[in-house]
Amino acid sequence: MTLTRTHLFGFVGLVALAFALYWAKAEAQAVREKVIALQEEVDNERRAVRTLEAELTWVERPDRLEAAAKRHLGLVPLTADRIATLNEMDQIAPLRTASPAPTPDSGGKPNAPAAVVEKPADSGADASKALAAKPAPVATVVGR
Repeated sequence: MTLTRTHLFGFVGLVALAFALYWAKAEAQAVREKVIALQEEVDNERRAVRTLEAELTWVERPDRLEAAAKRHLGLVPLTADRIATLNEMDQIAPLRTASPAPTPDSGGKPNAPAAVVEKPADSGADASKALAAKPAPVATVVGR
């Protein structure tokens, strides 16, 4: 039996197809293993997220926060006797007036300290004007 060119080309083509099929199967297996590894990693990360959410829920419990605030900061819950009136607030934190515009004799310093508004003698109309005053702007100096 004689082999012709057609038979030879057919045989070489068949070997090439078998090799291509083997290579494609090996690549598919490698991709499948990579997908499985990534899926395991995603599952691990989801478990970690659930664990962290559970820890956060435990850390943010109001009774635990209240106990920690009492123990470490000395804070207590707000009670009705700790609520101040407007007159008491003026004594605790007096209002400040706005800074005056710079004048030539003040050296051109726009952030001169603001004067503290004195508490009015009567609690009539002057008190409402003092409460309506806006706080002075705060100047921040940063230097090296």
